[in-house]
Amino acid sequence: MSDQQKRLQMALEAAHMAIWDSRIVDGQVIDGTVSWSAKGATLLGLEERALTQPFRSFLDCVHAGDRDKVLGVLQDGVRRRCGYALQYRVIWPDASEHWLAAKAHIFMDAAGQPERTLGIIWDITEHMARELMIAEHKELAEVTLSSIGDGVITTDPQGKTRYLNRVAEKLTGWNNDMAQGLDIAVTMPLADERTGEAREHVAMRCLQQRMAIGTSPRSQLITRDGRRIAIEESAAPIWSRDGDILGAVVVFRDVSHERKLSQELSWQASHDTLTGLINRREFEHLVAKALHTAKQDGHVHALLYLDLDQFKVINDTCGHGAGDVLLQLLAKMLQGQMRDSDILARLGGDELGVLLPHCPLDHARQIGEQLRQSIRDFRFAWDSRSFELGVSIGIVEISQDSKSMSELLSAADQACYLAKEQGRNRIHVYQESDVMLAQRHGEMLWISRLNEAFAHDYFRLYAMPIVHLHDSEEYHDEVLIRIRNSKGDLILPGAFIPAAERYDMMLPIDRWVIRAVCAHIESVRDSLPPLEAMAESRRRAPALYSVNLSGMSLADTALHDYITEQFVQFAVAPEQICFEITETAVIANLPKAQMFMRQLKAMGCRFSLDDFGSGFSSFGYLKALPVDYLKIDGVFVRDIASNAINRAMVKAINEVGHVMGLQTVAEYVEDEATLAVIRELGIDYAQGYAVGSLRPLTAGVD
Repeated sequence: MSDQQKRLQMALEAAHMAIWDSRIVDGQVIDGTVSWSAKGATLLGLEERALTQPFRSFLDCVHAGDRDKVLGVLQDGVRRRCGYALQYRVIWPDASEHWLAAKAHIFMDAAGQPERTLGIIWDITEHMARELMIAEHKELAEVTLSSIGDGVITTDPQGKTRYLNRVAEKLTGWNNDMAQGLDIAVTMPLADERTGEAREHVAMRCLQQRMAIGTSPRSQLITRDGRRIAIEESAAPIWSRDGDILGAVVVFRDVSHERKLSQELSWQASHDTLTGLINRREFEHLVAKALHTAKQDGHVHALLYLDLDQFKVINDTCGHGAGDVLLQLLAKMLQGQMRDSDILARLGGDELGVLLPHCPLDHARQIGEQLRQSIRDFRFAWDSRSFELGVSIGIVEISQDSKSMSELLSAADQACYLAKEQGRNRIHVYQESDVMLAQRHGEMLWISRLNEAFAHDYFRLYAMPIVHLHDSEEYHDEVLIRIRNSKGDLILPGAFIPAAERYDMMLPIDRWVIRAVCAHIESVRDSLPPLEAMAESRRRAPALYSVNLSGMSLADTALHDYITEQFVQFAVAPEQICFEITETAVIANLPKAQMFMRQLKAMGCRFSLDDFGSGFSSFGYLKALPVDYLKIDGVFVRDIASNAINRAMVKAINEVGHVMGLQTVAEYVEDEATLAVIRELGIDYAQGYAVGSLRPLTAGVD
């Protein structure tokens, strides 16, 4: 072997290559032979020695799936007399699979006919394994990106679009090919939901700041055809191994339904559903803001408190449906009487509030007189009957001297009360001297009535069933308090609870109810013969009683000991008592309420969060409260059979509750249509006249 041949052989071996020499017979590769060097034979898994074999024997070593390709490529190279290159698989004697790559040239005989092919061949098994792995990963990534529910767009370091998955194509209106190389601000333009103006793109911020950028709450995607879709988007850098940014990946999803639902929840939390006016909670918030500007900037505003004089007559004679229509008509009429800046609210029942920004007292009196006269001139017709209305209006000035929002509302309420006392259908402007008069009247009226109720045992308890929609054996009642006075009149809590809260009478009332319920449980247990009582306890779980607690009681540090004493005295299992609390009461006393709830939960008591959904912050506070039941606010349940928005909100509240391991209760289930919907939504309990009516629980406690 010459030096040149030796050097070539060494170079080939260093590169893990071998000589490939094929003889051609009459222009046909398949009829020829193949000669291998010693190293070449090992590429077929054979002994390391020079080898010459028929081409057909060589084909037997080739993977069955590649044989036609190998023969076809070689024969085509011979036909074109230009050589060939190919990759193929071979099967070794031990059945293992290997990849080979080959390149060769065609050599001619003296007559110019193809005589042989000569080239090199080498093993590419590891390379092909890496390529296959990369291809699989790429295919897996593309399949994953195509199948996930979020839109995904990738960019280069300059923010040019590289790739859109299927969802991104659908949402943006751009397909992958069309979008290639375009600025992402073109393929995925973003706007601010409130202003409509273009936003700095999340991908460009990500590339500029070299960090992940979280979601924005007000983004809109402008599609290729000009539609606007509410989205949540985020972006993250794509890094190379060397720490360079290769681009950004943007992930986004359509949140139109969620954002609309959130807006509806926000509207429901701040508005009265019957009239569309803002509610007391939102009105108080606006009054507080007005007070802030008065103290900060010296502005003067006015607050009006309106109480309709004949509303109860219409409700009693024509029914609540007529009262609802009247309120809707009045709300529309009054809004037409006021300035654009004036704010009208429904504070509850037949009570309205008006906030007059930047309005001195004299002008407020004129506006109040216009509203009074408009209501006086209004005629309400119902079932061929016509009614005249009147309104009593209390006015208070909001100025630098005003003390607090609650005192402003109290002053307006007191002024309205005095307008009623002076003969109704008139206006009274609040004065400092009114405070003592109104307080004295309220204290004399309600303290005496409540003290009389305690002294003469006029309190009565009623039970409203809370019915499990899947377990007929469970007994659960909410306990409600009433007053049966000396005349036999039944006074509802709406009449005396506000006064009790105002004049610090809720603590003794709550304690009376707790004691009365415990005494009732004992009396029911003692009324059954021992054997029957034992059989009853084995047949089903003991009855559960829900007792309402006020915010004052939640802040009472001695209440826990009082409850424990009642449990011991009347031998009541704590598992039979569920305390109902409102979100408002808990928030006002959050640290004390949490401690109180944990202590009673440890004993076995349960807790129910009442009127859930009425507060905009409900979901946030829910995480901090160890409650067992969510009572969905009846304002969402009442017309759930016909109101798709309320249905969606109830469904969302129910699903969140179940995710958190809580049971849900729908209040105000008044008819079969509503009951059918809450069953369908999977709510656990129903309360209302469709499943059970109010009934007396006990007459009192000694």
